[in-house]
Amino acid sequence: MFAFLLLIIQKQSCHFSTFKQCEEWLKRLNRAIAHPARLEELFALAYHAWCLGGNTDDEEQHLHLCRPGDHVRHRLEVEVKRMGFDMQNAWRVSDINSNYKLCSSYPQKLLVPVWITDKELESVASFRSWKRIPVVVYRHQRNGAVIARCSQPEISWWGWRNTEDEYLVTSIAKACQLDAGPRACRTRGDGPDSSDSDFDSSLTGCPAPDASSAAQKLLILDARSYTAAVANRAKGGGCECEEYYPNCEVMFMGMANIHSIRNSFQSLRAVCSQIPDPGNWLSALESTRWLQHLSVMLKAASLVCSAVEREGRPVLVHCSDGWDRTPQIVALAKILLDPFYRTIEVNVKKKNHLVN
Repeated sequence: MFAFLLLIIQKQSCHFSTFKQCEEWLKRLNRAIAHPARLEELFALAYHAWCLGGNTDDEEQHLHLCRPGDHVRHRLEVEVKRMGFDMQNAWRVSDINSNYKLCSSYPQKLLVPVWITDKELESVASFRSWKRIPVVVYRHQRNGAVIARCSQPEISWWGWRNTEDEYLVTSIAKACQLDAGPRACRTRGDGPDSSDSDFDSSLTGCPAPDASSAAQKLLILDARSYTAAVANRAKGGGCECEEYYPNCEVMFMGMANIHSIRNSFQSLRAVCSQIPDPGNWLSALESTRWLQHLSVMLKAASLVCSAVEREGRPVLVHCSDGWDRTPQIVALAKILLDPFYRTIEVNVKKKNHLVN
């Protein structure tokens, strides 16, 4: 009898004619589910190579995509140029995280205000959880407002402060003022209508920002609730005090932590795996609180978009450690704000080749 695989929705059974066949298939399955030995074996990199027009069987192309090198630096340079950062007067790319020596979970190149030194960044890293310092990840091309991300400040019950951290946060707003886009004066002067997409920014004639004028008030969007942020002080964390961060406003979103999200998702899976009962399925779905979590996430991202697009305000996003809710809010806001992140590049030459 030949080996065959019987698939059931929640159970898999394998039958083999000999023990040798069983051993062989067990080895194959173990190889298939094992963690990749090398980074270039990940499917994402093979797909990326295919998108660039390369051959998925070309191991050299795989290796090239994995190695930090000119192509990584080139992508950063292209994005900085595309978003119109003024790299002479307002912003600079710091190499302080070269070889990930400052923060293992941050990129090697960090975008910060031009007058912030690496020594000051080291001091800030000692004050932020997991050394995830405030760094800029997006710039609105027409009004100059940026989105930055970080982790919580380590204030603790003692109310510790860090002068360099306060300076860096307020400097982000100041750099936006110096690098204001062509729509900056209209965005600040008008209101919700300033998001009109067919407005010709080349006709604004906005003068350069006055050095004596105040920068736009920076919005610090804390994904946690105020209660959770205060509770984190017992663990050495906390949140920014507006008294010490001039020209900043702190807003709490009340998003649940990762443990609550995990429990909610497990409840959602349990509901979806059962035979639906038309009488109480919607109430069962509501009891998982999954839709509420998504709603708060969308609200947070829309607030970031509104501040950046309509008000021309810079936004700094963080939660507790800046590794779960923070990138979710930032990534979703970027997708909503910029069609560049909603566009897939197609290799026309390869497509035509495949068609032919």
